[in-house]
Amino acid sequence: MIPANWTIRLGQKDPPAMTASSKLPSCPAFLLGALLALLALPVRAQPVSRPGPLPGTPYGPPPGRVLFFPGPNFSGEPLIVPAAGALENLEYVRDSRGRKWNDRIASIRVEGPVLLLLYEHADFQGATATLTRDAADLNALSLGDHHGTTWAQRVSSVRIEPLRPAAPGFIQWERRDAERAVRAAYHDLLGRDPDERGQRDYRDRLMSRGWTEDQLRDAIRHSPEFLHRDVSEIIRRLYREVLRREPDPAGSAKYSRALREGLSESELRAELLRSREYAELHAREVIARAYREILRREADAAGFATYLKRMAEQGWDENRVRDALRSSDEYRRLPRR
Repeated sequence: MIPANWTIRLGQKDPPAMTASSKLPSCPAFLLGALLALLALPVRAQPVSRPGPLPGTPYGPPPGRVLFFPGPNFSGEPLIVPAAGALENLEYVRDSRGRKWNDRIASIRVEGPVLLLLYEHADFQGATATLTRDAADLNALSLGDHHGTTWAQRVSSVRIEPLRPAAPGFIQWERRDAERAVRAAYHDLLGRDPDERGQRDYRDRLMSRGWTEDQLRDAIRHSPEFLHRDVSEIIRRLYREVLRREPDPAGSAKYSRALREGLSESELRAELLRSREYAELHAREVIARAYREILRREADAAGFATYLKRMAEQGWDENRVRDALRSSDEYRRLPRR
């Protein structure tokens, strides 16, 4: 507490000092003096924090949405699905009156930059159609079969993807070229033909997103099927096909590691075809075939050694080997057929 015989001096640059003098006249006078002392102290301005934009506030154009109508010309209560939405089975989607949306869609309004994928069956199966603009009557959109069926009341699942403006590197794919690229990627990476769903999904990504073939192959490399391949079986099969033998432990370990790190079957096959072992194996087959067809006998050890050396060191091919055999004395002594 401040002693009753102290007072507060105001108006000084230094902090107010308390000195013993007279008594404070009264409590209100003391409070007024204290307030004036506080006002005399220097005040430092503090920065004011201003609120920023709310999280998720859309500053760009809206992402888009699709409205599905049960009647033509956008009539009836719509089913509204935002961009990046997907309904895998319209059998389980109801309107406000409890009616299922499966096989009820008759017209579609597309709002914003979106790509709409329609599927004939649930789980994104069956025939498919792609839309980027309104369809006032799905009776005008053919299902693509041989019976003249249309898409009216035929939609069972839908997928909506945001459609970004074409970037400088955006690739405009023709449908046939996109499907060919998907087939080639499946053969190279998975060693099989694409299934119907894989063909459709990857084709749509090539066409709607402008994916490159490298992006397509990267996506397949990250698929569960690729990541969980039986690499031992792949190595055994390719060794038998290319080198005509079982894999040795060193080769098996080397290529198992490479396959798990992303090497494809076609890349492994190409590496085996470039190997020195395959080059010699192929050369032996060429020499053996040439001996049988031209000299009508099996190649002897000396013949193998001679022509293997010429193929390895001088780059001889099968035609050069055949020409050399036809120029030999043995060939000239053969009885003519």
